[in-house]
Amino acid sequence: EATGGRGVDVIVEMLSNVNLSKDLQMLAYGGRVMVVGSRGPIEINPRDTMAKESSIMGVALFFSTPEEKKECAALLFAGMEAGWLRPVVGRQYPLSEAAQAHHDIIESPGAAGKIVLTM
Repeated sequence: EATGGRGVDVIVEMLSNVNLSKDLQMLAYGGRVMVVGSRGPIEINPRDTMAKESSIMGVALFFSTPEEKKECAALLFAGMEAGWLRPVVGRQYPLSEAAQAHHDIIESPGAAGKIVLTM
């Protein structure tokens, strides 16, 4: 709906074993999914990538230099400020419940957005 049926150009995927199949269906022609996280194996229908000539790229952020991480963070913040990047926020916890937030992440079969600790 947000793209008028065109699809999105880029998806930064943090839980690809749950979302990748849906991601591929939401892409625009020539779109990309950047996989930065997964909790297990993935099975997809390759026709979903073929039909839109889309691509899936794995990204290992732990190999990034401090300068690359800083540049990446700046681009993400710029996207949020401009409104074209809208992260999904799941549950919010007060800082005093950080242990419970950690427990909920570990025990969760999949995330429904980012967990936020508030101060």
